[in-house]
Amino acid sequence: MTRWLVIGANGFLGHNALHALPGEVHAATRGGRHAIAHGSTIEVDLCNPRAAAGAIEALQPQVVLNTAALANHEECELHPELAQQINATAPGVLAGIAHQIGARFIHISTDAVFDGRSGNYRETDEPEPFSVYGQTKLAGEHAVLQYASALVVRTNFFGWSPGGQRSILEFFVNNLRAGIEVNGYSDFTVTSLYVGYLLSALDQLARQGATGLLHVASRDPLTKLAFGQQVAHEFGLNAELIRPASAAIGAHATSRVLNLSLNCDLAAQTLGEHLPTQAQGIAQAHRDQPPQPTTQ
Repeated sequence: MTRWLVIGANGFLGHNALHALPGEVHAATRGGRHAIAHGSTIEVDLCNPRAAAGAIEALQPQVVLNTAALANHEECELHPELAQQINATAPGVLAGIAHQIGARFIHISTDAVFDGRSGNYRETDEPEPFSVYGQTKLAGEHAVLQYASALVVRTNFFGWSPGGQRSILEFFVNNLRAGIEVNGYSDFTVTSLYVGYLLSALDQLARQGATGLLHVASRDPLTKLAFGQQVAHEFGLNAELIRPASAAIGAHATSRVLNLSLNCDLAAQTLGEHLPTQAQGIAQAHRDQPPQPTTQ
């Protein structure tokens, strides 16, 4: 049975990891805030990650999964030093701690390390981030990959979050159910993977001892408009409420097409199976949907 430590356990991906990963799953949160896990909760402050070395060593995890990030593009632009600390410096320190105790370290990165000019990016393609977020995440990759036992996974994912507001899936479901018109970007393409499939892949990669850099995402690119239309179809909602629109990325609003799709051939080869499509992921998310609150 694998002993996991999930860093950033109160975040979207971390919360899902606590529920989906098999084995003994421990949580690491800022301030040691309680997280629902099979195991204990320890404190990891990403502004001072070295202070957590003793607690991590005492826990003796076999795999450390780092899901923590400052992921809001606007926040990163406004606070680049904080973004550098959380997205770059802290992952390198934590990877070093994991290396010292003989644990595998899996670091979650992003498709935003690319500029979106071509799409279908492979692991060997040269990154060129378009934002502070992407720049700091790329620096985090470099810091983590100093350690031979580490794995960096670039991805883009969707699913159900604790508060029901953090995912593009929830954005479309919540608004369309309420009859609210929303924008669907026709010039922004990604290969977003259902979070349950992502965590299953991470478990397999951990058991295989995979290291280095891998792209783990859906096998088909979709615009955000097409994604929303697929959500509407799957959930029986009104797709006409989705207005085609052009994307604007933070302070760098642009009319050019952004294609951040990832090529996952290497991951499929490593896992021994093709990764699912976005339609398959949306259908599985529908099956996994949390109970809807009842109204009196």
